[in-house]
Amino acid sequence: MLDLKLLTTFREVALRRSFSDAATALGYTQPAVSQHVSRLETAVGVKLLERDARGVKPTPAGDLLLLRAATLLDAARRAEDDVRAAAGLGRSTVTVGTFPTAAAGLLPTATRELRASRPDLRVDIRVLEPEPALDELVARRLDMALLIDSELQPVGVRNEIEHVHLCDDPLMLALPSDHPLAGRASVGLEELAQEPWLMPDVGGTCEDSNIILRACHDAGFEPDVRLTVDDYNALQGMAAAGVGVALIPTLAASNLRADVAVRPLRGRPPMRRISAALRIGDRDPLVEQVIEALRSAGRALPTGRALTAVA
Repeated sequence: MLDLKLLTTFREVALRRSFSDAATALGYTQPAVSQHVSRLETAVGVKLLERDARGVKPTPAGDLLLLRAATLLDAARRAEDDVRAAAGLGRSTVTVGTFPTAAAGLLPTATRELRASRPDLRVDIRVLEPEPALDELVARRLDMALLIDSELQPVGVRNEIEHVHLCDDPLMLALPSDHPLAGRASVGLEELAQEPWLMPDVGGTCEDSNIILRACHDAGFEPDVRLTVDDYNALQGMAAAGVGVALIPTLAASNLRADVAVRPLRGRPPMRRISAALRIGDRDPLVEQVIEALRSAGRALPTGRALTAVA
């Protein structure tokens, strides 16, 4: 039978694509996380994770287990909450649907704060696209969903859901460490008009690419896009190789390469608005604590205030 503790650890590593990030989120050491995964692989008799140039990824068997893990862990959480409710105790778990950069750059800080103030609280995290996350929220399989909102691509309105602003996530310039602009304290977006560009997939539905394209348009140019990929680690790697420059969210800068320089943009930078979607009339003190921890994590973003203060 699967050990739910080991399964939880495997799920965190598989979703975050990092043993160290999973260790931070779970409050374990990295060797403990590696041991948990090894024990789970021994129990099921197959390899579940493998390393590649981008970090850690699930094997085909790991992908299958990852799909099943959400259902298994959700059932266990609900059983625990039902038992606590039957005994007159409050629930101890909040389940959050999120997008990848918030899972890597916002939730670890919030989780550390919550573990210090509420060691009995468990935050379960599921990485989901916006519409499936809202569906899961309405179906009561999530307690909240973290979303990227923008004027260009506003999140769809649903009558039973409210949106609570958490923080703004400014975009920063990523360029090769030997680029002539890398020594600047800040860079004007208009100075990048002649540069080759790297950015997330440009398909009209990606909030990040829409925000970047609008910012370039407002700066008076259309970017010469050489590569599009929805992976900020890959964008960093290609920037380091000199293929082009990129704008990356502060939340995606939690694990920077040593050969990439990141600089703030002058003036008010383009940014993503991060919000929490909640069921109307269904907020409880535990969910409120998670919201406040997320807001605190947003205020602690390493360059957020500095970016908006650049003249």
